[in-house]
Amino acid sequence: MFRRRALALAACAALPLGAAVGLAPAAGAQAGAEIINQTVDVTYSCIAANTSNIGGNAPFTNSVSVSYPETVAPGEVFEVTLQPGSMQPVQARTGRVTYDIQLPTNAYVVSSALAGGESGFNSGTPAIAKINATSKATDAAGTALRIWGGASARYGSSTGTSTNAGLQKTSNAAFRLPAVKITMRAPLTPGEDIVVGLPGAGAASANNGANTQFAYTRGTNNTGTYVDCAVSQNAASLITVPVTDSAPVTIDSTTNVVGGDQTADSSIPVNLTAQVTAQNVSPSDISQGTVTFRDQETNLVVGTANPNASGMATVTHQFPRIPDGDPDQVRTVIAEYSGVAGNVNPSSDTIQLTLTEKPTVFYNTTFTVAARVGTLTDTTQPVSVTATFARPATNFPATTQVQLYRDGEAVGAPVTMPASGTTVTLTDEVSRSELATVHYYTVELVTIWEDYKEWKGSTATPSPVVVRGLNGETITPPPAPGSLDLSGITNPITGSLSDLVGHDVAPLSSPTVTGMLSSAS
Repeated sequence: MFRRRALALAACAALPLGAAVGLAPAAGAQAGAEIINQTVDVTYSCIAANTSNIGGNAPFTNSVSVSYPETVAPGEVFEVTLQPGSMQPVQARTGRVTYDIQLPTNAYVVSSALAGGESGFNSGTPAIAKINATSKATDAAGTALRIWGGASARYGSSTGTSTNAGLQKTSNAAFRLPAVKITMRAPLTPGEDIVVGLPGAGAASANNGANTQFAYTRGTNNTGTYVDCAVSQNAASLITVPVTDSAPVTIDSTTNVVGGDQTADSSIPVNLTAQVTAQNVSPSDISQGTVTFRDQETNLVVGTANPNASGMATVTHQFPRIPDGDPDQVRTVIAEYSGVAGNVNPSSDTIQLTLTEKPTVFYNTTFTVAARVGTLTDTTQPVSVTATFARPATNFPATTQVQLYRDGEAVGAPVTMPASGTTVTLTDEVSRSELATVHYYTVELVTIWEDYKEWKGSTATPSPVVVRGLNGETITPPPAPGSLDLSGITNPITGSLSDLVGHDVAPLSSPTVTGMLSSAS
């Protein structure tokens, strides 16, 4: 570890370095790990070369500010920050400014966010999006990030030559792009290096999308000229964080049996579903564990399944049929998630399963769940969750209740379903942490069984909200599987997320992020 760090510092020493910069220190780093704050000079070569370009006709230098932990433990969640330096236009109009960042290939990217510090733009709201590193088009599965204002120059999405689109300015005064904060979870293999840099570094010319890292249009009016810039080789590794040979940081999981206590007809197979969640853990890592459903009294294994991309594990089991006239049987069923050794910790949930000899009619409700944050306080973030549903053919019993869950954990007491209408609203108050956090909301009916009729319902896809950190940080949450991809939002609706990032307002206070439950009714 020490030799690798020494080599990394030696490599940095060969670069022009500035003084420590005013970025917020990287958080979540290994206890005692030094936070590196520095600037790295990178060189741009742009085409077509022209005295009217930023930097003029010759290559120009830009000082990039970076902040990152010196080392991290395997599996540790940490942050790095990168901000381009100030740039000086020559002509009166500059537009469609884009700046691309290469994500690491060996770390799980939990979230990315603008962290403020931008200046000099007359129009356009800075936003961040995942992009394809080659074509530069927005891509939820992309391996690079783009700072932009919703419009690109030659390469990417929403391309054009005009100067009155995207991030733009109408003077030749200097501008600076915002900082970007990336939250990641380190790989579990000691000795690996986590590298963040700029895509296309070292290319001889910005002659295609892959080689173009910084781009804009320029001119004296709304009709502009493309300027495409390639960056020097040293920009490939602006940030290098070694993974130490130390004990891995494991993450707690939560297991929740969907529907809670329930009743089932013993003459037909019974479906049991559990949802497993673990903050800052990739779905593929969660899926490496196994959920085992077991009858606690008899120790009978009802079934096993691996969680899918949504964290759902479902088994089907045919219990022995109860003879006609015999009483119902109540079984205690536990769903045990095994966890993943050295990665995700185990968890479990228990329900009461009532088996009956009489045929049961099931009514499954479809919910659309929308989570919206309220006015931020110094210590908490109010959240309002509205569940929209269609009433079943046989209406809910008067005592039917719905339970709100945050990250798989029940929040507050169940709320009685309204006697009429198709929405019910539940509320939560989230305590703010030092860092920004993403929370996922679902609702479930508290299963009602009445005269061998059963009403149940749950949310297959959670609805995410962001709670701003006490340090002012806000982040773009990863999309829940099957839901809206927030990383590609530029201006989809009035008050979009890109309008909020980097400003002192509660995240998601205007947009509504929805999760859909698909089930028969």
